Amino acid sequence: MRSPRRRVSLAATAGVTVALLAAGCSSSGSSSPSGSGSSSASPSASALEQSHITVGALPVVDDAPVYLANKLGYFKQEGLTVTIAPVTQSPQAIPDMLHGTVAIISGANYVSFFEAQAKGTVSFKVLAEGVECNADTFGVAVLPSSGITKPADLAGKTIAVNVLSNIQTLTLNAVLKADGVNPASVHYVVVPFPNMIAALKTGQVSAISAVQPFLTGAEATDGATQVVSSCDGPVAHMPMSGYFATQAWAQQNPNTARAFQTALLKAQAYANANPAAVKAILPSYIKITPQAASKVTLGTYPSTLDPAELQQVLTLMKSGGLPTTGLTASALLFH
Repeated sequence: MRSPRRRVSLAATAGVTVALLAAGCSSSGSSSPSGSGSSSASPSASALEQSHITVGALPVVDDAPVYLANKLGYFKQEGLTVTIAPVTQSPQAIPDMLHGTVAIISGANYVSFFEAQAKGTVSFKVLAEGVECNADTFGVAVLPSSGITKPADLAGKTIAVNVLSNIQTLTLNAVLKADGVNPASVHYVVVPFPNMIAALKTGQVSAISAVQPFLTGAEATDGATQVVSSCDGPVAHMPMSGYFATQAWAQQNPNTARAFQTALLKAQAYANANPAAVKAILPSYIKITPQAASKVTLGTYPSTLDPAELQQVLTLMKSGGLPTTGLTASALLFH
């Protein structure tokens, strides 16, 4: 059992290359959750530096709360109009963030963004944690005909990941190492989540590292089998993703950032208390049937901010040989 999450005030919560960031010169009926509360008065619409913002979002379960916040009117309650723009990989939104056409990216894998900051290319603030993985929410799946039945069988195999050198590769490497498998013996290739099943079926890859709902989809429709849980052992309950803004944007728009944070964390609490609502909204932004969505295993949506959670990611990055120079968990949070 892990220790209870330390409560922090709401004011406190895979590799991006320099070339990508340099490419930033080219761009592009409400209800309240039980016990969610609010630690401070909501800013009035007139106090917001920006009342209309665009949020980049991936087609993954992590982002359900941002869609729920829109549907339930939580952003409106804070004076915000939020437009959600789909992206296939969270780093793709960085150029638009630098130009100001996208204010916030949701469901962003921590590793890519922290690595970019450690390299000094751009500074970010985490407005909220996205999702924390649970058993069967994140793992490696193969087809029955692959002959792969255990972690050791992945040695020498090609595995699809959404982004290289990110939370997917680091967690899987940690699990493989704990199981006596040399992580250097596997080969990672980039395949966007929606294309992973096709890559597996055509033999482009031997295995896929998938998050929900793609993991459940592969198992339900294609007979794939999960052979490794990427949220087990040394990386159990690992924080997976977060809501990022650039430090410059957060400094220039503190009331807007606070309004988004307040509404989003309220939606996170609602999502945890209402898993059926999460599954019901998935088909609205992911190519998944309501029946398939009802079978998806959900992670945990943190509704408070805890620097200890981000420290787990920084520790994992350091152990994986990725840069963390100058990064401290508390300083990464939007205060």
